Amino acid sequence: MHTRRERDVIGQVRVPADAYYGVFTQRARGNFKLSGLRAKPVFIKALALVKLAAAKANCDLKVLDQRRANAIARAGREVAAGKFADQFPLDVFQAGAGTPFNMNMNEVLANRANEMLGGKKGGYEPIHPNDHVNMGQSSNDVIPAATRIAVIMAAQEFLKEAHLLEKELKVKSRQFRGIKKMGRTHLQDAVPTTLGNEFRGYASALRRDLKEVEGASERLGELGIGGTALGTGINAHPRFKYAIVKHLRKLTKLKLRSSGELVELAQNMNALLKFSGALRMCAVTLARIANDLKLLSSGPRGGLGELNLPKVQPGSSIMPGKINPSIPEAVEMCCYHVIGSDRAVELACMRGQLDLNTNTPLIAHELLDSLELMANCCRMFRRKCVHGIRADRKRIGEIYIKSNAYATALTPYLGYSVVAELVKESVATGRQVSELVLEKKLMRERELNRILRDVV
Repeated sequence: MHTRRERDVIGQVRVPADAYYGVFTQRARGNFKLSGLRAKPVFIKALALVKLAAAKANCDLKVLDQRRANAIARAGREVAAGKFADQFPLDVFQAGAGTPFNMNMNEVLANRANEMLGGKKGGYEPIHPNDHVNMGQSSNDVIPAATRIAVIMAAQEFLKEAHLLEKELKVKSRQFRGIKKMGRTHLQDAVPTTLGNEFRGYASALRRDLKEVEGASERLGELGIGGTALGTGINAHPRFKYAIVKHLRKLTKLKLRSSGELVELAQNMNALLKFSGALRMCAVTLARIANDLKLLSSGPRGGLGELNLPKVQPGSSIMPGKINPSIPEAVEMCCYHVIGSDRAVELACMRGQLDLNTNTPLIAHELLDSLELMANCCRMFRRKCVHGIRADRKRIGEIYIKSNAYATALTPYLGYSVVAELVKESVATGRQVSELVLEKKLMRERELNRILRDVV
């Protein structure tokens, strides 16, 4: 492999001759061979946009000349569009604060910009990765800002898919609204309800959770960019933080704003924790719905069997004809993974020390990975399961008729103790509570029918 030599404060390093990254990235590649996981494309895009906006802002403030600024901006646009994706090889688990991520981008943009201006890779003339691409910035403010922007962008896809799932659940609630069934609490017979009520509850719960995600996403629009090291603003033009956010708003079309508390935003990652918590709530709700669907479709002979889920694949390598609730099972596993990721985010936010949280690479990875997983999960759940759910009306009716779900409705007329004895006798004899009421002359048939007709 052809290489070139680059030097840093530690010494010389050989870098692949055709690489757009440089000595810092090459050292990090060798040091952090941990997971094999790479930064999500949306994070690379957000990071490139921060650098692009920084070049424009520094040019506006006349601390970076037009020629250099234009070249950096052009290179930033290429990277943001997905070009040179193979030039970002670093593991997501790396040196704290994401300095390797920041320098990887600085080197790629510097080498690409110099190439545009007729220079050679590794020469860093006339554009230097630290002096020009990183001008007015630090990993301390760049990586948290890029993380917030990336999370907001990734959240849009998740929210789109989750709202489509919510709408599908609403469709099912309307389809099933007339299907009277036995409700269950503690997995025991309760009072009458409808299948439509159950699905309406699912849709409502998801809708409420999504509002929390949207609110948390809005909070992430507050950026600490311009704070440089520790939020002090050292080496940045006094108006840089406003100029860069102006350009970022234009580039991303997002509701971004400059923070008045740059020191806090270098230390405090709780806005990202709040977002993670909102996403965790969605995961909890989806897992609960998936588990309910498994129970309601259990059988086909030995379980509840009230729902028929779409058949997506054979369920067993040894039991012929067995069909499992494969999609809800996959949904549960996705959700448990997201719940676990939220715990990692919590620890990462909590373990920030003194003037900087160095755990931002972990926070970024967990949130972006969870958002991608949840978007895919919602899409699969909607298309391959919820859309095709069918109610087994015959089975639902059989269970309902044989149950004493309506017995509670008799309590205001006969009293709790009397109804409790009737239910006890019904369970022991297999006879219906309504039959026992009439036999014991506790109520006239006309009145009983009126009460039972009005149940649910």
